[in-house]
Amino acid sequence: MKKFLLTLITLVLFTTGCLADELDLEKETRYQKQVMKIGFKILNANRIDKRVTFHYVNSKKVNAYAKGKSKSVVIYKGLLPYLDSENELAGIIGHEIAHNVDFHAGYFRRIAMGFAPKKYERKADIKAVDYLVKAGYDPVAMIVALNKLTGEPNWWECYASHPKGSKRLAYVYEYIFKKYPAYLIDNEYKKNIYYQNFLLTSKKDREKICKKFEKEKQKEMKKDAV
Repeated sequence: MKKFLLTLITLVLFTTGCLADELDLEKETRYQKQVMKIGFKILNANRIDKRVTFHYVNSKKVNAYAKGKSKSVVIYKGLLPYLDSENELAGIIGHEIAHNVDFHAGYFRRIAMGFAPKKYERKADIKAVDYLVKAGYDPVAMIVALNKLTGEPNWWECYASHPKGSKRLAYVYEYIFKKYPAYLIDNEYKKNIYYQNFLLTSKKDREKICKKFEKEKQKEMKKDAV
């Protein structure tokens, strides 16, 4: 009787384990297909004629990066709980695609990226905004995603590879403000708590951007008058 019970328990555990693996595989496959779908949608909509592949990795790391050697984008599973929509994931993927476009530019570009990483992080953030708009995504999602994910280092910022979060949010907002203002007037994120938090914490930066824009506008008006 004991042998029978042990055999039955073992069989049940083994069967449950197999089913769990199948369910996990189904979920992982869904994530991989989602990453590829978004990636290729951005490539095609922006007419990017460089090959880029997309890989989803089942890891708890909260990270995404572009691989220079293989010209690929890697998205870690640990990143997904931070993203609430396809728009936000598209923003992250678009940023990494921008890096890969630079990788395709050749060896000397990769060296430049290594010597001036913040410059190219900024470039990738800005380029991602254009990619999102052309692919039919809301660029404000880039602000939302960065507000959730980016840190705010102070004294050691000069040693960091990325600009601190508030700077990234400010220049992404400024770029949208100048080039795609309609998205700031009417967007699906108006009631989003992460976007509302950005508006709350970026008030001074946004005021500076508005003043800067007004000065530029006045200069253009004077030139036209002459």
